[in-house]
Amino acid sequence: MTRMTDDAWKQCTRDEVRRCGGEEHLNKHIIRLDVVAVVFLGGCIGTGLRYASSSIADVGSFHVGTFAANMVACFVYAALSAWLGSSSLLKGRAKEYVNRGFGMGMCGGLSTMSTLALEEFMMIDDHAIPSVLTYCCATFIVGFALAYAGALCGSWLAERNKDEYADKEAIR
Repeated sequence: MTRMTDDAWKQCTRDEVRRCGGEEHLNKHIIRLDVVAVVFLGGCIGTGLRYASSSIADVGSFHVGTFAANMVACFVYAALSAWLGSSSLLKGRAKEYVNRGFGMGMCGGLSTMSTLALEEFMMIDDHAIPSVLTYCCATFIVGFALAYAGALCGSWLAERNKDEYADKEAIR
């Protein structure tokens, strides 16, 4: 196994650094502008979608827009993570860009813990404790269920892609 030079690790993903025996470089803080740009662009898309979801009308004290944005983010991020973890379709930097751009950027911009907390504190201030409990429990239970469903979908897609790739290779 060849050791990395001090500058070579800066161009590698974390897995490549581990494979090359450069574990001491893993804890160094690396700010890569290409990844920052990908997260920024994904965050812009997610934040725009989040803003659009705020126009959805509330149902009583239930904030449908925030709930919907958080639920979509739960499903999409779990599906993306499961797909990226099992798929061999993307490799190296492409996988990192998709993970950071769509996962961290878009889903991070779409989901909103701060708005959820603000809405719950406002309901507490209005003495709507049953509504707070309903909203909080629904967010947790449905979010968990959608994340689980997303992980199943992402794994299924990755397996399906593997089967299709194997079929194409067998034909050649």
